Amino acid sequence: MITRALMMSVALIASTGAAQAQDAGFTDDLQTGIGSIIETPLDDSAIGFGGLSLEQLQALPDEGFQRELFEITTETQESVASGTGVVIRVLDKLTGRVEDIPITRGQTATWGFITMRLDDCRYPVGNPSGDAYAYLDVSVEGIDLPVFQGWMISSSPALNAMDHPRYDAWVLNCSTS
Repeated sequence: MITRALMMSVALIASTGAAQAQDAGFTDDLQTGIGSIIETPLDDSAIGFGGLSLEQLQALPDEGFQRELFEITTETQESVASGTGVVIRVLDKLTGRVEDIPITRGQTATWGFITMRLDDCRYPVGNPSGDAYAYLDVSVEGIDLPVFQGWMISSSPALNAMDHPRYDAWVLNCSTS
């Protein structure tokens, strides 16, 4: 018993002595040669050291990056019209049942345990069977919050899809009458 306590005391003293020796002699053993860090503040007239001021950037001739800015093409926004309703395809993953459900704007449709409300459906002017965008509120019985609320796009159903373990729903097209 005494020898065990004596051995632990000796081990404790030896370990603290080794730790003190390491702390006391710390120097740049690796001899990295790293000097002090020099901080250069940004000047008021330029963007960092050697940069150009806003006035200097605006005064550059129409070459270089400015030429590239003029070569940028933009996309025109397509005109859309609002439909009177929407046709939504709904899939019950549990039973495999699929059905196309027409919903009039402002109305609600129920299918199984799912309830869908259409706020608006938009389509390209002159092409009602084209790319439809529908704003939907979808809720499921027994769940307080909507399982989906937002725009669904018929050409890209995965872009903003309803995420539910039992039901899938996607927009087919807007109705105009």
